Amino acid sequence: MMRDMTERHPPARMTLPSVSYGPFRQIGALPWLMVAATMRVIAFFGGLIALPAVVIANIALLLAFVVVTWRMIEVTRGRTSLGDLGFSQQSRMARTVLLPVFGLLIAATIVAAASGLVEQPGDFMLGFDGIAFDQRTDHGRLWSAFVAALVLLMVLQVDEDAKPSLVRAMREFARRAAWLVPAVLVVAAASLLLHPVQSWFRFLIRDVWAGQGVPTNVKVLLSFSYVLIFATIRLWLTVAILVFALRRSYRARPDV
Repeated sequence: MMRDMTERHPPARMTLPSVSYGPFRQIGALPWLMVAATMRVIAFFGGLIALPAVVIANIALLLAFVVVTWRMIEVTRGRTSLGDLGFSQQSRMARTVLLPVFGLLIAATIVAAASGLVEQPGDFMLGFDGIAFDQRTDHGRLWSAFVAALVLLMVLQVDEDAKPSLVRAMREFARRAAWLVPAVLVVAAASLLLHPVQSWFRFLIRDVWAGQGVPTNVKVLLSFSYVLIFATIRLWLTVAILVFALRRSYRARPDV
């Protein structure tokens, strides 16, 4: 559980659990991010397969999030049972986490559109996707950072053998706001600083595509690698910052 991450309960020497991620289990979140990136490309071209592709992409992104959370807790010498989840358990967790989260995204998008205060209210619908993939606006990046914090709290409820609850996650966020609000701002700032770097590489990839003499398979490989590398960086940065903030919160307020 998350409380075990505090120094009040120093963990014993750990051995990595055997976790089921198919043939890719030794490389953690990467295969799930590959699936998410591929499905996003398929959804971009539309058609009947677009909606299933979006669903698969988000499930894969959540599973990548869980893997990174598990690894990050272990890196910080904490204890977690997330690595013991089998694929069927992960699938059930994905459903119980994603459904309320997407309800929140829809509600936020409707409110933003009705208020007229936001030029691109659709960015709120991309709140979960923006955890790993670049958002278009600053308010979108801030929203994705907040959504990431809620998702982390819901995932940790699974670690505590509880059914994920968005309401309970919001209450926990409020209790630990002194640490989590700054962490959300730091995540949003990191995403903002990473944006121009990613944009520079995006333009570079476009120049490669426009150039002559470069085989198509090389162009596709470069494009896919570009998306995957930055998705990995964003996801690890996001989880690392939020896990650190939660650990500090439990250390400062163990009674909460």
